[in-house]
Amino acid sequence: MRRFLLLTLTLLLFSACAAPEKTSSPPLQETPAEEFPKEAGAASEEKAPAEELEDHVILTLDAPLADGRTLTLEAVGKQVDEYSIGVREVRVYDGEELLQTVLAREANGAFWGDSDLLPGESVNEYTQCWSAEDSMAAADMNFDGNTDLGLFAFTPNNTIPFYFWIWDAETEQYRYAFTLQGATAHPDAREVTAEYKSGSAGSQWITEVYKPDENGDLYLDRVERDTCDFAPEPPGYLDFDRGWAKETWTPAQEAEPIRPDEGHGILEQDFILIYRYVPVYEDNGDGTVSHFTEIWELRDGKFQMTSREEYFYEQ
Repeated sequence: MRRFLLLTLTLLLFSACAAPEKTSSPPLQETPAEEFPKEAGAASEEKAPAEELEDHVILTLDAPLADGRTLTLEAVGKQVDEYSIGVREVRVYDGEELLQTVLAREANGAFWGDSDLLPGESVNEYTQCWSAEDSMAAADMNFDGNTDLGLFAFTPNNTIPFYFWIWDAETEQYRYAFTLQGATAHPDAREVTAEYKSGSAGSQWITEVYKPDENGDLYLDRVERDTCDFAPEPPGYLDFDRGWAKETWTPAQEAEPIRPDEGHGILEQDFILIYRYVPVYEDNGDGTVSHFTEIWELRDGKFQMTSREEYFYEQ
């Protein structure tokens, strides 16, 4: 399911209607936001400068831990094709001591399903990224005070997928945890969001919201959908000048907890719609129109309109 969803999304090159305005969110670590691309297409159209063809350290990051130590993460890789840099492994150091070597093929195998192949038998020994600077990220993805490891996985025509390894304080090792597109950690809310385009010709913008459990594992809390592929109740029409309709869906109470890599199925079939914001307008029949804001909510077991207020554009 997850591979089908992500591969399907990479084919969405054009949008049927204007994309909604997205509010800014903190990057994966405290560096300028532009250093952590969210959508494919951010790379320069010019060819990347020539790199050594042999593996070498292409990026080094610090990874502070809750116990006060700061690990050093070294991404080792090379130029994998004319336009791309790839990471083969990440070396994790505590001072001069090599604690662990994280192999990119572990995540490639988990995501693409070729984990049983031996080294040299798979083209997925490396990740794929347009620059060394974007190839690796360090952030606390489960809010336990330990810095986790992310690798720019590959370059689709959608938001960028990252492979993530979570720091396990008991074993003092990074363990592969999940893959997320357009990932952002929100420490204040203790939430991780993943964002991507979906729907016919990119007519929907999906935000998955995850929260960690007591073990630090992420589980899906809700799905927020902005959509222009939506028809209001007659006689209203969607007011595109004010943006798209916005919805919030939650997993059914009896559903099994959903991890990031497991796919969330189909919203209309497997989730419960609990909130909808709809900007609409109505034709008055005399050459004028009236604008309204409708709020729909799930109350007393029924999804119903709870507010409808007239909206006036500022002159």
